[in-house]
Amino acid sequence: MVVFSFVTNILILIKVWPNIKFNKIWLLILSSIVAAPLGTYVLMVINQGTLKIMVGIIIIIFALLLWKGYSLTVKNEKLAFIPVGFTSGLLNGSVSLMGPPVVLFLTNQGEDKATFRANLTAYAFVLNIVTIVSFFMGDLINDEVITYLLWFSPALFVGTFLGMKIAGSVEQQLFKKITLGLIIVSGISAIISSIT
Repeated sequence: MVVFSFVTNILILIKVWPNIKFNKIWLLILSSIVAAPLGTYVLMVINQGTLKIMVGIIIIIFALLLWKGYSLTVKNEKLAFIPVGFTSGLLNGSVSLMGPPVVLFLTNQGEDKATFRANLTAYAFVLNIVTIVSFFMGDLINDEVITYLLWFSPALFVGTFLGMKIAGSVEQQLFKKITLGLIIVSGISAIISSIT
């Protein structure tokens, strides 16, 4: 998942580069870099199934609240990026669920879709580099992982290009609903994969 995310982000970065606001997300990136190796350690010592179920439930609850229109007032957005980034880095290194904490936070902040996509892509790109290095150091990139990468790569490229093609034509409110819907699906998927 992390390697696929990395490849996808390279393709998207080329298109969204002008909309990236590094001055806004640098604390998010820094805190997640600190947490990513810790997440890899968590992956090696804690039962992954239990962790994924807990994370899945929390993600679904927060996404449903935002879907219903609830939001939190965050007075210091820049400072709030530190716990959000740390949580995201921890989850990326452990259960490859880097996106939900950041997506939920940016959605809560009412970020416009162009800036949302650009900042999320830049953030994910940097974090995935750190996480992949951590995986190599932990001997987690093995023959099985490489085999899956080769099998699923064609579908990844098709999906990425289709997503990039339709992204610009999606209206802001629909974009928010689709984003939250995908987050809910990722939470349900995490729970189901752990149970089965």
